[in-house]
This record gives sequence, C-alpha cells and structure tokens, in this order.
Amino acid sequence: MIYKTIIKLRWLVVMAFLVSSVALSAPAAATGSNIITVHPALWMVKNSHNKTGGKIYLLGSFHLLPKNYRWYNGIIARSFTASDQVVLETDITPGSMAEIQRLIAKNAFFGPKDSLQNHLDGAHYRKLLNRAARLLKMNSSAVNRSKPWFIALRLSIAAIISSGLDPSSGVDKYIKDRALKVGKPVYGFETPRQQMLALINHPLDVQVSMLTDTLDKLDNFKRYIASYLKAWASGDPATMVKTMVDDMAKNKAMYQALLVRRNNNWFPAIEGYLNSPKITFVVVGAAHLVGPDGLIKMLRDNGYKIVKIQ
Repeated sequence: MIYKTIIKLRWLVVMAFLVSSVALSAPAAATGSNIITVHPALWMVKNSHNKTGGKIYLLGSFHLLPKNYRWYNGIIARSFTASDQVVLETDITPGSMAEIQRLIAKNAFFGPKDSLQNHLDGAHYRKLLNRAARLLKMNSSAVNRSKPWFIALRLSIAAIISSGLDPSSGVDKYIKDRALKVGKPVYGFETPRQQMLALINHPLDVQVSMLTDTLDKLDNFKRYIASYLKAWASGDPATMVKTMVDDMAKNKAMYQALLVRRNNNWFPAIEGYLNSPKITFVVVGAAHLVGPDGLIKMLRDNGYKIVKIQ
C-alpha cells in the first residue's frame, strides 16, 4: 500500500515537488457549501511537421488534492471526451506491485553496520526523531534503520494526508478511472519500477539533502502545501515555475533525476503520439510542463504548434 501513495507523491515535499508561502488555510473536507472550482493549465499541441499527424492535450496534474476541489469541467472535460487515448507518467497495475514491494524492501533500510544517525547533523536528527514519533509512531531504532529517501517519503505521506489531501482525489487517478470507465486505453511514459528508481538511486549525501529539506519544510507544512495548490490551481505558468520549479532546482541532483532526465526520456514518446492520427490526452505533474526544462519549451523548440487553452 505504501508504494501506491509514494508513487503519487514522488518528492512532492522536496519540490517546493512537486513539489512556498501564501495565506491559504489547510484544505477542508468537502461539503455542499465549500466546493472550490479551479482551472489548472491545459495546452493543445499539434504536429505542424506532418499534416496527417495527431494532436495531444497536456494537462498539468496535482497528484493529491482536497476532496472539495472541482477541476474536471469545461475545456478539460471536452478535451478528454475528444481524445482517443490517455497517457500518464506511469500506469500502475496489480502485476507491478510485487516487484515494487521487493524494490522498496531492498533499498529502504541500512545494513547492520550503518545507521541513519551517522549521516545527519545533531539538530536535524533530533527533529527527525520528534517528527517520526509524532507522525509515524516510530522509535529511534526503526528510524535509524531507514534510508534517508525512505523516511523522507514516509514523513511526507503522513504530513500530506494529515493536511487534508486525499490520495484518491488526485488528477491522475481521476482521469485514469474515467478513461477505464468509458473504454479509453491508458498508457504510461515509464514503468512503476523506473519511477521508483528515479527516487531511490542516489548517493547518501543526496538522500540526506532530500531528508533535511523535508524536515525543514515540515516546520510550516500547511502553508507550503497551500502554496503548491494555489500555483497549480491558478493555471499560470510563471506562478508554477516560481513556486514549483525554482525551489526544486536548488537540489540539482534530484532536479535532474526527477524532472530533467524524465522529461528527456518521455519526449520521444510524445513525438510518437504527435505522429499518430489519434488524439492523445496526456497527464503529468505540472512541474514537468513549465520552466526552462519543461515539456512545453521542448515542444516549442522542436517546432510544434502549442496553444494554452486553459
């Protein structure tokens, strides 16, 4: 179960993921009187090189959302309906779960000759013990066995869910469920294994940087998450870059692994869809679309016609 949540968060905390300071309150549970309608960014891309080529819609996702947010309407709903197929960052299937669970078990813990305490400064170690006890009910022994990347993700999951975000309300899950309901095929740019390896295949110093950044952001977590929600909901590329991408880029190794390299890996597939006569509805994290290394710039640089339609 932890993998299903991790794969949706994917360094949401360290992006600040995916991924920060505004005067929004913590997300609330949905009621009849507090529904919030938002308008995330949506682009249409056409193949200007090939008259028989197709087109794609690019929707910027937020992987977990408050239950009271309403975004599937208007041009997003019409674009989805007009599409022949859906492409997500990854398509999680029951068959991938056992492999991923083994991958996590193999990479989540130190061996008997090392400990997490050996890699953290005293102030962050004390902060970690406090947060782990409060959010995860973990004692110091369990904390010390955990690799930095793993406990950073566990803390992020606990903090995000306690802030009111719902793993079942994310854009990706909603679109996938709707596609399956109406019979549209669903594909992924990468396998779940590839996505997990982008998180865990890092030297310990990079993992420690991820963990310390996460611990620092937990000090003001609700404001931090609220700033990401506001940036995504605005649909404004400049706001998304300032809030999501610029802070993420401060950790160069994670930025390269989680955004730049993955965008480069996905780009040939995107061009393949643009050379198809089909219409493709693409949903990826909003930070993948904007900024100097975003997919929108890559498409423009390669001569594709792009129109922001929301």
